[in-house]
Amino acid sequence: MNLPVVIAALPVGAVVGSFAATAGLRWARGEQALTGRSHCDACNAPLGLGRTVPILSYALQGGSCLDCRAPIHPGHLFGEVLGATVAMISVMALPIGQALLAMGLGLVLIAAGAADAASRRLPDMTSLAVAILGGVLALQRGPVALLAGLAAAAITGALLLAIRWVFAARTGDPKLGQGDVKLAMALALWAGAATPWVFVIAGPLGLVQTRLVKSADRSIAFGPALALGGWAVGLALQAGLFGDLIP
Repeated sequence: MNLPVVIAALPVGAVVGSFAATAGLRWARGEQALTGRSHCDACNAPLGLGRTVPILSYALQGGSCLDCRAPIHPGHLFGEVLGATVAMISVMALPIGQALLAMGLGLVLIAAGAADAASRRLPDMTSLAVAILGGVLALQRGPVALLAGLAAAAITGALLLAIRWVFAARTGDPKLGQGDVKLAMALALWAGAATPWVFVIAGPLGLVQTRLVKSADRSIAFGPALALGGWAVGLALQAGLFGDLIP
């Protein structure tokens, strides 16, 4: 483990994590996600560099905008903390080339999770990016791993679409969004034969949400749970923690 690289990964991860969360929240509001100056979500006041320092600015401002005193969306803080965590774990667990890919995939998942939490919708572009990055990471483990990922994605998609159809036929509500199916398939490209473990992690997190989150339409954002499960399992697989059991 290269300690200077790990230390450098923390602020870098926090910065790009903040950008990823902001992009996801802007997409949820129908704004341009990737361009434009930083501004308050409530009053649109422009934010200078001193007011966008990850984590520190949030703490010093008391979690609210200095201009309008509206609360800063907690998604920004979560994005910064998660970005730093994803970056640090990636460089600790993997060679630098694979670490950058895993970190990029994690940051895309942060954007997807923020968008889903804010709007109950997952951007197709994030699922496509996860599929590309996950496929590249799987290929670095070998052609067999990529083939296993392709098979897992197909099986995952077929099973989840069948579940949607059964619920829609019986209750009129498919329960699972199409965006969730696409994201699960994209993550399966990376996780391959370990894909069931993604749902072992994501499933209970989704059940906890149903108890804690009481939305008007009784829906939950399953994307963040899928993202956490998929990234954790994919990274463990990439780092060789499954040994020879799963390619």
